[in-house]
Amino acid sequence: MKVWNTEELPDHEQFVYWREVLCEAFVTLRPERPRDHNRGRFPSRVTAHPLSTINVTTVQSKAHHVIRDEAEIRRSPQEVYFLNLQLSGRCRYETEGRETIVGPNQFAIVDSTRPYFLDFMDDWNVFSFRIPRHMLRPLLQTPDCSTGICVSGDQALGEITIGFLKSIAMRVAELPSGAIEPLAADVVNLAALSLGATEATRIGQRQSAQRALYAAIVKFVETNLADAGLSASSVAAHFGISVRYLHRIFEEKGRSFGQVVLERRLLRCAGDLDISAQSRISDVAFRWGFNDISHFNRSFRQRFGASPRAYRLRQRQE
Repeated sequence: MKVWNTEELPDHEQFVYWREVLCEAFVTLRPERPRDHNRGRFPSRVTAHPLSTINVTTVQSKAHHVIRDEAEIRRSPQEVYFLNLQLSGRCRYETEGRETIVGPNQFAIVDSTRPYFLDFMDDWNVFSFRIPRHMLRPLLQTPDCSTGICVSGDQALGEITIGFLKSIAMRVAELPSGAIEPLAADVVNLAALSLGATEATRIGQRQSAQRALYAAIVKFVETNLADAGLSASSVAAHFGISVRYLHRIFEEKGRSFGQVVLERRLLRCAGDLDISAQSRISDVAFRWGFNDISHFNRSFRQRFGASPRAYRLRQRQE
C-alpha cells in the first residue's frame, strides 16, 4: 500500500505537492485550482493498492480541474484506462468531444492515450481503478465511444458492477493471494459489460457477471431484511431478472434464496436478543421481517438449539 497526504506539508506547499502526487499515483496530469481558490490549504489524500495488474486507489480531494492534454501524453505515454467511481461530489468529463457529469454512485472511464478534462465541481471522494488498456479495449464493442459515458447505479447492471467495485476497493488489502487474479479479471469483465461489450465478451464472461449479481443480491437482501414483503419475486423485479434465474443463481451456491434470507434474519434477531433485554421477543421478530411468530420460534430453535427466550437467558448468563 502507498499513501500520499498533502496535509503533512505547510498550507502553501500542499497544492504544489498535489501535482506530484497525481503524476506518481496515476499518469502525468495537470491540476488547476478554480480561480477563486488559488491560495490556502489543499487537504487531499491518495491510498493505492495493487490488484494483480490493476491498481486500486482511493482519492479524497478539494474541488479543482485535472487536465491531460497532448503535452502530458507525450511526457508519460502509458496506455491505461482509469475507471473512476464517484463516491461523493460531482465531476464533469470532457473527452472525445463528449461531455457528461458523473455524480455519487456513478462511474465513467477515461483513456490515458487520449486528451481529457475532469472538472471536479465539489469536494470529492473517488475509487479509481487503473486498468491496462490491452485488457479492457478488446472487450468493448465500440471502445472509442465508451470513454466519458456515465454508468449509473440506477440501472440493474450498473448497480451490480458498482456494488462489486466498491466491495473490492474497500477490502482490497484483505484479499487472499489466490483470489487476486480472478477478481481483477472480474473487474475488467464487469466494466466491459457495463460500457457495452462485444458479443463474444458477453457470452464468455457470464460467470463474472453472475458472481457479481449474486453479491449484489445478497447485499440488497441484507439492506431490506426488515421488509416483510421481501421475496424472490420482489428481488428479481428489482434486478430485472426472472424468478427462475434468481433461484438458479442461489442453487449454484449451494443454498436457496429462502434459506439465505431466513439465516440472515435469524442472525439479526439473535443479535438483538443478545444486546436488548427490554424488547419483547415478538417485537424483535417483527422488526426483522417475520410475520408468523410460530414459524419464527420453530426456525430459531432449529438454528440455535434453543427457544428465543432460552437463548436470551443463556446469553445473559455467559
